[in-house]
Amino acid sequence: MNAIHVLKSGLACLGIFAALALSGCGFKEAKLDAEKVVSRHFQMVSTNGFEVSLVDYGPQFFTKVKKEDWLTTMGKLSAKLGDYRSHRVTGYRVFKNTSTSGSGTSVALVCETTYTKHPAQEKFTLFRASGETEFKIVGHFISSAGLLME
Repeated sequence: MNAIHVLKSGLACLGIFAALALSGCGFKEAKLDAEKVVSRHFQMVSTNGFEVSLVDYGPQFFTKVKKEDWLTTMGKLSAKLGDYRSHRVTGYRVFKNTSTSGSGTSVALVCETTYTKHPAQEKFTLFRASGETEFKIVGHFISSAGLLME
């Protein structure tokens, strides 16, 4: 009887470990998928301009700001910060969520971004609805001391 109890306990622990390992992989994969979207966003901005990069923004983003207004803002930011050079992710958070607007995965990424005139910190919030294959940018905040200059 002791051997059966030990076997059941071991299997239960193995099951819990496997569940934790698999859920961790989902979070890491979500982070990597979100990073790909942000990298593509910066690549599009640097080679094709701001308008082309709008394909990576979700409809939720444009419920708060009009596309034309965001393009104008991005142009003004570029004039102050300069041309994009590089970025690196310095922080992130991953959330699995369900709400009245649907369920999915949200990823918040913090990037240190290098521009030709001034560096910036950019915070992106990306969302992938359940059943979707790609993340979309639903929040984008840019801060830089360079925005207070010139």
